[in-house]
Amino acid sequence: MMQTFRDLVALTVVRPAEAMAQILALGLTVRLSWVVLVIGTMLSTLAIFARVLAFPVELFPGVMFLDVVTPFGLFVTLTIVAATSAVLLTFSGRYLGGQGSFATVLSYVAWLQVMRAVVEGLGLLVSFASFGLAVLAINLAGLYAIWIILNFQRVAHGFETNGRTIGSLVLTFVGILVVVSLLLAPFISV
Repeated sequence: MMQTFRDLVALTVVRPAEAMAQILALGLTVRLSWVVLVIGTMLSTLAIFARVLAFPVELFPGVMFLDVVTPFGLFVTLTIVAATSAVLLTFSGRYLGGQGSFATVLSYVAWLQVMRAVVEGLGLLVSFASFGLAVLAINLAGLYAIWIILNFQRVAHGFETNGRTIGSLVLTFVGILVVVSLLLAPFISV
């Protein structure tokens, strides 16, 4: 089981389109995909807070990360953004002619949460050697994740080219901005 997990992690990094085919072959139910998404998000949140506890982060002069963000608040926010992403990736892909179902997209969004937990966990370990290197590596992994999502979305919806895939990602990004703005609106004073 652990070997299969490591193989899928490596395949996701090296050949994302093939990894998506493997994820589809697992035949995850919607219920199981939700469980995987929540567990992945919880593990990410734990890794982030372990890193912040070990290496406190100042957001603004005199304002520490832990002063404004709670583990539960971050977990809820990450879960809402992931769930919204699954819905928006499904509908934007279908709007542009894709054939992917919500169950298919949810399964890959759930796997991406597990991948995020792996990256955050590795980032925690690297932080003990060099915090700056860990932050750089996590940010670079986030940028590379765009390529992974592009491949996953293309396979999930059966797009022949990346044009429609990029279009669906742009539509999804705009939708996520709206959702995050609505989530943050009560906490921002003008």
